[in-house]
Amino acid sequence: MFRILLFIALSISLQAQEMTGEQAISKVFKVLNGEEVKIPEVGKREALLQSGAWEALAYLDVRLTFQASEEDLQEAVPDYYRFKAEDLIFKLINPEDHNQYGYVGKLKYRWEKDTLVVLSADGREVKDRWQLLYLDENYLALKMDALRVFFAHTVVQES
Repeated sequence: MFRILLFIALSISLQAQEMTGEQAISKVFKVLNGEEVKIPEVGKREALLQSGAWEALAYLDVRLTFQASEEDLQEAVPDYYRFKAEDLIFKLINPEDHNQYGYVGKLKYRWEKDTLVVLSADGREVKDRWQLLYLDENYLALKMDALRVFFAHTVVQES
């Protein structure tokens, strides 16, 4: 818990939102628990999503708890996602070595209301559906199957 607290607090404070570690944890929990929702209008949504790269910070697994609490927040491995035009570039952390990416790929995506539909590389097959929970200039939260994942901006790794 201490590590996630420190990581989230640093990330949020870097965005010029002076919060204590406990305030940071509270914000992330409220977003992932559906208590704080921010879904921009359609025209602004794409610009915010494509405004840079995203790194997973924390998640909540809704299968493991009946009534979630802040103690249920887990630190996420820093998987990397970048939405560019209709492409989704992703780099998933290697489970054997958390200092390296294990799987890197590029898929297509499209919007269906408040859901990101992840498609195969050729755009013909639906691979997954991620529900948008929160999106602003600094943060993104998605419901990815039973996980609710909180992201912050990170350095873009490709041109």
